[in-house]
Formats: sequence, structure tokens, C-alpha cells
Amino acid sequence: MRTLTIALCLLAACEHSRPYDVAAPDPLGPKENQLPRRISFSTGDDRHPAVSGDVVVYSRLDPDERGRERCLAFLPAGGGTIRRESCPPPQRTPADTFVDTWIEPALSPDGRRVAYMWQQGSLISVLGFAWSSVVVAPADGLGDTTELVWPIFYVLPNGRISTAVSALSWADEHILRFLIGYEFIFKVKGGGLERYTDTTFESYGLAQLDVTTGAFHALPAGAGVLAYATAPDGGLWVVRGDAPQRLRHLAPGADSATAVGDYTGPIGGLASVAGLPVAIVADTTVEWLLPRDSVPRRLTIGAGTGPLRRIAAVPGSRRFVAEIERGWDLFGDPANLWLYELP
Repeated sequence: MRTLTIALCLLAACEHSRPYDVAAPDPLGPKENQLPRRISFSTGDDRHPAVSGDVVVYSRLDPDERGRERCLAFLPAGGGTIRRESCPPPQRTPADTFVDTWIEPALSPDGRRVAYMWQQGSLISVLGFAWSSVVVAPADGLGDTTELVWPIFYVLPNGRISTAVSALSWADEHILRFLIGYEFIFKVKGGGLERYTDTTFESYGLAQLDVTTGAFHALPAGAGVLAYATAPDGGLWVVRGDAPQRLRHLAPGADSATAVGDYTGPIGGLASVAGLPVAIVADTTVEWLLPRDSVPRRLTIGAGTGPLRRIAAVPGSRRFVAEIERGWDLFGDPANLWLYELP
């Protein structure tokens, strides 16, 4: 009987705890609560934030884990533990030397799907990508299944060819909006063995893609648009290349945009924060226009860090996520995400 009792106890112990079975730590909240505050702490490069509900999705580069490949990460909008990270599939064969880059993510309004740009290029000092596509995939199955893969190749009536998109967003559950244009990739060689690679995106205008049918069209009223954001009336605020400091309003169904007001400098990015058109106008400055007020309000961003590159509004608040580089290198330093609030 004693032997049977010991055996049963050992069996019960095995049932409760398997050897080397380690539970994941509990998710943590924000490191601190004051604003502004840093919400991503990667030593790599965090870019292209977009917010839906209480989730920030962004493009993440961890050179220690993925080399030069970029993944998509999901983070609470207030900061804390990364909820999950999805990456391009692993190399299929030793001969597969392509680098996969996932950038420009956008969550659908219900949070169930993610749209992003997938670029694939050679590991050997390429100055272009083998292919680029807009991809739509389930948020909980990212990297395993895809709903839509739309190759980015569009020829404008004047013969210009598009190879990339920027500022992806969802107009509704079926329609994607984005800037479509051409991405230039170039190198600058230093006096020694240094080689710097940089990119610049030339926007041709605003376009839409139906993710259900795959139908694509460039918006006639969106020609020459450099930046856009959704206005409170369901229309769009737009900035065009012919007047890069001027905010225009494109009403729903309208064929042309009307001038709203001017910022103090060319606009480098635009977001609708609490219904206000907030624009990046300098490396460390955002401005916004109030209704019937011709003088823009101003907020200094990123004091003591590097330049501000992008902003994304947190819905239902006056907060926004800012992509800020960690230094002032001519060809760009790695970036992290910060949380700011309009006064």
C-alpha cells in the first residue's frame, strides 16, 4: 500500500508540472505615466505607427534577431509589453538570400485585419526591390495566411510608374487609401569603406483599393497630394505639392478641394487628432489649425532627441504617437515611438 501511495503521488506531481515548462511573464503596463513618454524601447528601429482602438501597430527592425528584415509589432497605445510580433516567413532554402520588409501597417476599423506594404529585395547591396505589394491579412494569422496581395505597379497617363505606397489607412471595412508613388533608393560612398543607403518617396497622389474585388483607382481630386488625414465631416484634409504649407479640405464626393489655412512651413506629415489637423512642419515641431483661426498653434516635439518623422492619432483623445529618431545622422538614426498629447 505504501508503494502504491508513493507511485500515485509521483504521477500526480507529473500531471501538475512538466519538466522545463516555463510560463510567460504577465504583461506589464507603461513604464511611467507622465506625458510625453517613450513607449517603445527597442535598440533596433521602430517606424510607421498606426493606431486603432487601444493598439499601436508598427514596423520593427531588430538586427540581432532578423538582420535587415522588418516585422510588424502590436503594442498597447499607452505603452507596456508588446502584445505580439509577426515576421516574414523564414528562408525556404540556403539559396534564398532575399530580405523581406514589412512596413506601413494599418489595422482595419474592427481590428481584425492588417494592411501593409511587403517589399522583397536582394541581400547583396540592391538599389531596388524585386517586388513590392500591398498585402491584407488577418491580424491574428499574420504571416500564415493572406486575404489579398496586390502588386504595386501602376502607370500614370503621363507615363510615370509607381513602385511603392505610403500612409496606408482604411476608409471603411473594404476600402484602403494610400499615397502611391515612386521610391528612390540611393547610395553615398564615404572616403573609406562606408556606404550609406537612403530612400525618398515621391508621391504621385491619393489612391484607393477595394480589398474585396481588387479594384484600384487613383482619385482625380487627389492628384499631387503629399499628405492627407480624415476630416470630421468624413471628407479629407489634404496637402498638395504645389503649395506644401497649405491645408485644403476635400468634402465627401467633391471634385476639388478648398483652402483652409496655411502652416508656417512645408508639411512633412498630417494626422487628425481630436478632429484637428495636426501637421509636422519642422524636425521638432507640430502645428494645428483651429476653426476660424488663421494662426496655427504650435507644440515642440522630441527635445533632446532626434527629428520627428511621423505622427499617428490615438482615437477618442488628444493624444498621438510620434516616431522620433534617436539622433541627428544625415541618413537617419534608428527611431522609437513616443506618446504626446495636445495641450
